[in-house]
Amino acid sequence: MKLFKKESKIEKEEYFSFCVEGIYEHKNGELFVLGIVDGIIQKLDSLFLIGPYGYEEKVEIQEWIEVDSKQNYYALLIDQCFQEEIDQGYIFTNKNNHLASSREEVYNPYLQFLLDQVNHQHYDYLDILFEQLATRAYFLAVFDYQDFPIYQINDKKYYPIYTSQLEMNKDQKCKNKKGSVYSFDDYSRMCLNQDKLDGIIINPYHKERSIVLNKDVIQHIRTIKEKNIKTYAKAKSYLKDRKRRQKYEIDYES
Repeated sequence: MKLFKKESKIEKEEYFSFCVEGIYEHKNGELFVLGIVDGIIQKLDSLFLIGPYGYEEKVEIQEWIEVDSKQNYYALLIDQCFQEEIDQGYIFTNKNNHLASSREEVYNPYLQFLLDQVNHQHYDYLDILFEQLATRAYFLAVFDYQDFPIYQINDKKYYPIYTSQLEMNKDQKCKNKKGSVYSFDDYSRMCLNQDKLDGIIINPYHKERSIVLNKDVIQHIRTIKEKNIKTYAKAKSYLKDRKRRQKYEIDYES
């Protein structure tokens, strides 16, 4: 099953992504990773491998192989040590997934991939999308309580946020306004406090990377974040206790 649909017109951006569609053992012991490139390809010696639930690893690329360049199909040869980690639905990209590099730039390679999947009715990615929104997603938007743009669908009003500057530039209402980068949590908090809003819409002018989130869904995503924070806090506390115990054992033995 093809997991990623390339847009007919790829807009120029500084990054590209390589969506993994198949993993095979190569004759020399490397992994042969088949995928499709979205964006302007750069045959780099290393890329970031990004997956669900915060997985990110820098990977050395041993070789690029053209499979069908007209359809943007390529293959990568990488070390077989990644065989147990990589899977369909992971992506390679030339920038890491820290998402917000400044208060005016935003980068969402894995989030854009997840939005593609959900829009193509691959709903097994929905939980991963919600987790990404809850903990790792930053967006560009006009963040102004006094005068912010509203995207209307019938009688419902939504606050538009964007995964990139290119997406925001498609909104005529935002052309002469300065955008800011904030987390999804910041935008969701603002939305829930506005009675005139019915929710948030991500990338309203993109056919395959747009999604509408009503206030019930936004509240559910915020609940996911709270659960994750508790999990991270427990893990951090456990690591501190373990280090403390190890120090005590070393001191006691000495």
